[in-house]
Amino acid sequence: MRLLFACLALFIATAAFAQTDVQDTFYGVKIRSSYNEMKASTDLKDIMKDKYKYYNWGYRHAYDWVDGKKERVRFPEMNFGGRNWDYCEYYFNDDKVFYQIRFYSGTKEPAVTRDTYKSLLKDLKLKYSEQSGITVSEDTDWDDDQSISTVFTGDNGMTCELQYSYEAASSGQMYYYVFLYYYDRELKKEAKYKWLEEL
Repeated sequence: MRLLFACLALFIATAAFAQTDVQDTFYGVKIRSSYNEMKASTDLKDIMKDKYKYYNWGYRHAYDWVDGKKERVRFPEMNFGGRNWDYCEYYFNDDKVFYQIRFYSGTKEPAVTRDTYKSLLKDLKLKYSEQSGITVSEDTDWDDDQSISTVFTGDNGMTCELQYSYEAASSGQMYYYVFLYYYDRELKKEAKYKWLEEL
């Protein structure tokens, strides 16, 4: 009888954790929100207030665009999914609509980020694998481009992509990165090929 109750409890816990849609809201900001709606998010504001409580200039400029281009907003040292990330970036299209979020960390040695990738993959598979409305695809060939990835595609238009790669930073130095993306597939595709409209 005890075994029956234990199995039932495990089933209920797993079912509660599992999802039928890929996540689309982050720190209170929903994909397809505007830039101004992101800035108005009380959840995100509270994080920024705590992060910059002793650094007024940092708080006032927390929502500045990366490199002055109205494409990305970057927040350093963010916690998400029970992990601490070097950076979190919100991506916007030309209409300032939020279509993608990216978390990433990089190290010179592979062990730390590779372990993060493995543990995250385990958690994401527990959450999304074998769920109705979600398909999973994997690229496990490291040798072709020095990266591996797992993609969880939801019927709600959202995709979660976990990637581990060895690539150059903006400084030109090589790092082992773990990336975690969530994006709206149609909006990302439109943003990526926007230049085609100019031809």
